[in-house]
Order: sequence, then structure tokens, then C-alpha cells
Amino acid sequence: MADFLAKFVGNDKTTPDWWSLYVDSASNVKGRGVGIILKGLKNVILEQALKLNIKALNNQAEYEALIAGLKLARDVGAKKLLCYTDSYLVQGQVAKETMLLKYYHIAKTLIKYQEQLNTY
Repeated sequence: MADFLAKFVGNDKTTPDWWSLYVDSASNVKGRGVGIILKGLKNVILEQALKLNIKALNNQAEYEALIAGLKLARDVGAKKLLCYTDSYLVQGQVAKETMLLKYYHIAKTLIKYQEQLNTY
């Protein structure tokens, strides 16, 4: 499916290349599941509903939904992605990690630079 979709959407430069990912989890007496909607180029819409085969708390299920959605976006070749979730915990933690990841990459670049200076 992902290969077909990648060929279908092509490289149309007149279409914005942003995709939108909507994720959520749900539970009832039968178990817990996640829902994913991925909207992309040329009004392509992919929907998935997945049943979780694990006993997950609500926050874990929200992360499962996000991870499954991000994998789907990766599989179809989405390069620019806006993610939407109603989980404030997931939003907050992902935002914090993204900010901290920037610091990590800056520090790593500076360490590499310092290592290069020491090798000469």
C-alpha cells in the first residue's frame, strides 16, 4: 500500500507537501484500541483502527497510537507532518523531548568539532 501511495501522490510541486496525522485511543469492555487518520497530498486519506493486544493504560495507548501513526507516515514517505492528539501528556512530553533533542544535537556537534581539533 505504501509503495502504491508513494507512486500515486508523485512529486506534484503545486501541492503542499504537508501531511496531517490524527491519533487517538479508545477503550471498552472488549479491550483497547487506537485510531489513526493520515491526510496527505492530493486529498489522500488513510484510516486505520488497531486493536491493542496488550493491557495498556490510557497514556500508553495514546503513545501506541502516535507511534503507529508515525510509522504509517514514514511508510508512505511523508516528509512534513503535523500531528494532532487530544492527549496533553503525549503532546507535552513529545514537545519537551523535541526541544531537548535539539540541545543534544548541538552538544554532539560541538563535541565532534572538539575531537577533530584534538586529532591534528
